[in-house]
Amino acid sequence: MHMEEPCFDFLRTKETLGYQVYPTCRNTSGVLGFSVTVESQATKFSSEFVEQKIEEFLLSFGERLASLSQETFGAQVTALIKLKECEDAHLGEEVDRNWFEVLTQQYVFDRLSREVEVLKVFTQEELVSWFLEHRSSSRKLSVHVVGFGPQENDPPDLTPADSASSTYGQVNELTFLPVLAPALREATPISDIRAFTSSLPLHPYHKILS
Repeated sequence: MHMEEPCFDFLRTKETLGYQVYPTCRNTSGVLGFSVTVESQATKFSSEFVEQKIEEFLLSFGERLASLSQETFGAQVTALIKLKECEDAHLGEEVDRNWFEVLTQQYVFDRLSREVEVLKVFTQEELVSWFLEHRSSSRKLSVHVVGFGPQENDPPDLTPADSASSTYGQVNELTFLPVLAPALREATPISDIRAFTSSLPLHPYHKILS
């Protein structure tokens, strides 16, 4: 069950949060995850409100997974298998796929065929169990980037004084916002990115070989 269409339908079509709404699979140094990105109008919705709606979507998506019929689940898996079994459209596509294996020192050149074999025995129960387990126990990084200035209905006299010049014009200093939403009170605020990252354990690069 792909997430892209339901995500767009829930956050863009129904909630009208913004034109840029998309989920993305992530592989960060071998650690798998996913993200949901929403670009919204600063004058229309607060970033805390957008975060709340993203959480509502993930909750509804879990319920949607659990309610899928076996026929619908099977059709989704079959479509994904056919996609992975497609021949490369051009030489560059084949080079990029194999060169990625070399760059990451994984060398699993038959990765697509291995994934197809796993998909053939993959069950709906495993998918639902995996999603619910990772939704309840995984860690989340929530990044709120909020514009500032007259375009966001901010008073001109409150524009930050600290600024620098670049080839693109005036650039204001990065300002960390306080946590105001009750739903985010339990989160760990990051007001010093370097101090936060230096406190984390550094794990070796994980290679996905199977």
